[in-house]
Amino acid sequence: MYTRALLSARNAVKGTVSRRGMGSVADFKPPTMSELPIPQGAWKDAYNAKQRKNNLHLISGILVAGGTLAFLAESDMVDFGMAPKMG
Repeated sequence: MYTRALLSARNAVKGTVSRRGMGSVADFKPPTMSELPIPQGAWKDAYNAKQRKNNLHLISGILVAGGTLAFLAESDMVDFGMAPKMG
């Protein structure tokens, strides 16, 4: 009974296709591989410099964490749940 009314209502509600309205740029040139930067120098030297920096960050982080744990253990600010002190 309402089939035709529902079909026509569906078409009315469906609406038009949405468009973004973004026009094409007249002087656009797609990028090519020749526009990429060309590596300079030996990759091994750059790799070693980066690893030296990363290792220094790692060592300094380990030292800071160890120093913090040692300070907390000696100052009794944190109970690590170890055996009670004897004597």
